[in-house]
Amino acid sequence: MRHFREDHVNDRKRIFTATSVILVAGLALAACGSSSSPSSTSSSKQTSSLKSSSKKTKSSAASTVGQVSRCRSANLVAHMVSTQGAAGSIIRTYTLVNTGSTSCTLYGYPGLQLLGASGQKLPTEVLRTPAAEATVKLAHDASAAFSLKYADSTGYGSESCPSSASLEITPPNAYHSLTVTGSAGVIDAFGGTTQALKCGILNVEPVAADQG
Repeated sequence: MRHFREDHVNDRKRIFTATSVILVAGLALAACGSSSSPSSTSSSKQTSSLKSSSKKTKSSAASTVGQVSRCRSANLVAHMVSTQGAAGSIIRTYTLVNTGSTSCTLYGYPGLQLLGASGQKLPTEVLRTPAAEATVKLAHDASAAFSLKYADSTGYGSESCPSSASLEITPPNAYHSLTVTGSAGVIDAFGGTTQALKCGILNVEPVAADQG
């Protein structure tokens, strides 16, 4: 009888031990399954983020293709191409030539300053002639033009204004100027009235595509 009870107890112990092993194994598998899910989700999110970043980079790169920057003074050369008189006024046309290796754009009115023989600034008042403004794209060696108009000495009697020795031209939206000398820079700009003479009044138009 004693042996029977011991055998019965031993059988119950073996069953309990086996059941415990199965439960532990099941919990371990469940733990592995649950821990792999966040890792998989994180990996998926990283992949998605990388793809999104890649798309943004490609999109940004594509958006810059074809963009043309403004012309810089260092890549421009100014020339006077024509001058003519009409009813007491002088009209001159100047061009800005792109000497850079890449295309650039100009938009708006140039700045002007009359200079004396020693480079000193002479009285200058620039008046913008109302006109449509347009962006001018310049390839290498292409040019944009603008007109400059001022009154000559006709009608001012013995009144006189100083003659400039050179003309300083600041391209639209630029910080540095170009200087034209010789006959292109000599200007006797009158203005006002005989009783109230104003020297250095220049009427300028915005840059436009050079039709010459």
